[in-house]
Amino acid sequence: MLFRTPTPPLLPGHIALEASVPCSDPFDDRDWLFSIDWDGARALLYLDPDSPPRVQGETPVELGRRFPDVVETVAAPDGRAAVLDGVIAVLDAQGRPDLAALGRRLAAGAALAAELPAVYLAFDVLHLDGRAVTGWALERRIEALSAFAGSGDVLQVPDHVRGRGGALAAAAAARSLPALLARRARAPYRPGLASPDRLRIPLVEQTTCVIAGIIERRLGAPRLILGEQVGGRLVFAGQVDGPHDKGVARWLEQHAETLTVGAALLDGVQPLDATWLRPALTATVRHQGRGSSGALLRPSLIAIRDDVEPRWCVRRPPVAVPADAASGSGFAPTLIVPLPLGDTALLPRPRT
Repeated sequence: MLFRTPTPPLLPGHIALEASVPCSDPFDDRDWLFSIDWDGARALLYLDPDSPPRVQGETPVELGRRFPDVVETVAAPDGRAAVLDGVIAVLDAQGRPDLAALGRRLAAGAALAAELPAVYLAFDVLHLDGRAVTGWALERRIEALSAFAGSGDVLQVPDHVRGRGGALAAAAAARSLPALLARRARAPYRPGLASPDRLRIPLVEQTTCVIAGIIERRLGAPRLILGEQVGGRLVFAGQVDGPHDKGVARWLEQHAETLTVGAALLDGVQPLDATWLRPALTATVRHQGRGSSGALLRPSLIAIRDDVEPRWCVRRPPVAVPADAASGSGFAPTLIVPLPLGDTALLPRPRT
């Protein structure tokens, strides 16, 4: 008697995300590909011609239910099966990701889909037509990803440039974009690791911290106590005024009720009037640098989030520019010509 061999699935199950290492400065090097580090909810998009699309984020929250305008709209071209890496973003009127608006969508979910529609910005492909491609060099994966460009306004593939990190940084900063992503062209994808071949170059002082506690106030928004991982411990990173948006404030209050713990899990601060939380929620903040203790100076809240893995909220000094670029052995143009980027060419197309 003969038995049939089970048909392997076209798509894998869970894939751990590759994380970035902070880098001190922009640089030029032909061995690196540079793009905007788009603000949004990091997510893998699973496209199967025989099943509805699904989304996997950093945390167990079900992003697909909150962003049905993405999940129910995207489709792979020509019925191909793929796992894409990218971000779910809400765009402003100029086509730039609006992180504050994304925070409102995270709180309200599908209820704000008409007012704040979302897009998926893909910057990598990890699985294609039943085959894992994480071992491919990045430039080969980017070439494969180009097949998904032009699939519609919801699924978009933003451009990158090769070698010219300094010029792209200047163009991005002029458009108030927060960071660049530099990736070594020949590097594989390293699931679950902070890869030395994947560098985040900040253009503004912005970071995401764990919300370790809340101090209620009679007047005004509550104060949020922020924490960061340092040497395996959660340490004090500062305080920031909580959300003024009523919907986000209600969402935070509901979450806090389920996350309350009896004592601080945070080193370095013990306000008597604080409600302490189990690390699950995060806050993205802008700030004015750091004090001698490492705490943030004058932070201001951008968004409350549950899509960011708290274990990745690590305080670490940025690495230096890669040695091959710093030594001059990399790409060093004698003339910086204007990039072929118009006012909106850096940006994904806004939805209409």
